[in-house]
Amino acid sequence: MDPATTRTIHTSASNSSSSGSSTCCSSSSSLPRSGSSSASLSAAHLFRIDMHTHIMPSSLPDLTALTPQGQDYQWPSFHPVPDTQPPEIDMFVGSTFFRRVLPNCYDPAVRLSEMDAAGVDVQVLSTVPVLFCYDAPVEPALVLARALNDHLAGICKANPERFVGLGTVPLQSVDDAIIELRRVVLELGMKGVQIGTSIGEMMLDDPAMEPFWTECEALGCAVFVHPLGYALPKENATRWGRYWGSWLVGMPCETALAMHAVMSSGLLVRHPKLRVCFAHGGGAFPALLGRIQKGFDCRPDLVAGKACGVTPTEHFEGRFGESGTGEGQVWIDSLMHDPDLLEFVLKKMGPGGASRIVLGSDYPFPLGEVPIAGEMLLEDEKIRLFMSWEERAGILSRNAIRFLNLGREFEERYEMRLREVDGWGRESGLPAKGIPLATGAQGVRIVDSDWEEASGLFRHSP
Repeated sequence: MDPATTRTIHTSASNSSSSGSSTCCSSSSSLPRSGSSSASLSAAHLFRIDMHTHIMPSSLPDLTALTPQGQDYQWPSFHPVPDTQPPEIDMFVGSTFFRRVLPNCYDPAVRLSEMDAAGVDVQVLSTVPVLFCYDAPVEPALVLARALNDHLAGICKANPERFVGLGTVPLQSVDDAIIELRRVVLELGMKGVQIGTSIGEMMLDDPAMEPFWTECEALGCAVFVHPLGYALPKENATRWGRYWGSWLVGMPCETALAMHAVMSSGLLVRHPKLRVCFAHGGGAFPALLGRIQKGFDCRPDLVAGKACGVTPTEHFEGRFGESGTGEGQVWIDSLMHDPDLLEFVLKKMGPGGASRIVLGSDYPFPLGEVPIAGEMLLEDEKIRLFMSWEERAGILSRNAIRFLNLGREFEERYEMRLREVDGWGRESGLPAKGIPLATGAQGVRIVDSDWEEASGLFRHSP
């Protein structure tokens, strides 16, 4: 999520000309049959689960009235913008303007319409991180977290095939956070929680957090870690307040520092069943891994004292625990904006690393991959040089099904879509798994890792 030094502008898919496909289909669209006038199969037919999206209610409780006397706090508040159609909302933190949001940030109907236009089947919903309020008094912060979770759960209950929920918890009080975590998972049916990279001065490896990680592991819930760029200018406005630096540089650094703490502290060794996904492709961590590993090797007294002998490289490559107990602990989303970076990250994650990357767009904010979640994976020419069809299909949906333990119903939807695409390829005279994607005047066919461009025709390479 990015800040609003300027008004947020979201362009719907129907008005975008940047996508290679001029026609996107909803999740219920049928595939073109043999003999169809359509010469290509839209990429929107591939099953897509967007793991990284944000949503908020249109109003908040009166938290100021709930704040204990003498504990003044700058609570977030929402103010409808007069004379805007459809209605827009200005978000404030205390008396300071934070950003303006459009209806796609709070209205499920608008969101569903844009999902259909972009070919996204499912969104994983989490709150807007500025609403974490980790530095707030505990009692009203818990009221806020419960209100956000109830709102989000209601949206998911009304649209169970389209939305999956991640709750939020007041981690400034680990005891209260655990109580709300249990309610989120056991009563509201959510698949996990979204948390920040830090909780005030407390990092994720702090001993006070240990009961929280134990409960996450016991409940089998997934944890999505999102940085808090809005907090950096508060710490040092000169350093982080210019050139959008807190969002463009600060947030990737926050994520790298959090990952460094999680991997160097032995946290994952103590909790081998944890599944933790870090936003924005792991931020700066992949680029720093070599330096961190060097530090681990040359100064174990400073870096490796709590690491239980497991190197950061082993954690990032999913190699901890040869018996498989630690496999798949460290995940990242696909929101990198750069195919060269994605290629590098895949190399750093090691063999099979693509199975621990989930589709993430940061919808509906403009620093995300909007309006088409997964557009880079599907349409960037560079990606076909280093990723197979199976790896891409996994990132688009299968990996999120595994990370969130969504169950057989979602697996069947994924498999059915693959069978439909495969069947269309056979009826059209294409080899199995021959999947042409709409790319303007040309088509691109994927056959495992074998790609070929053609003008109007899809030919199989010898």
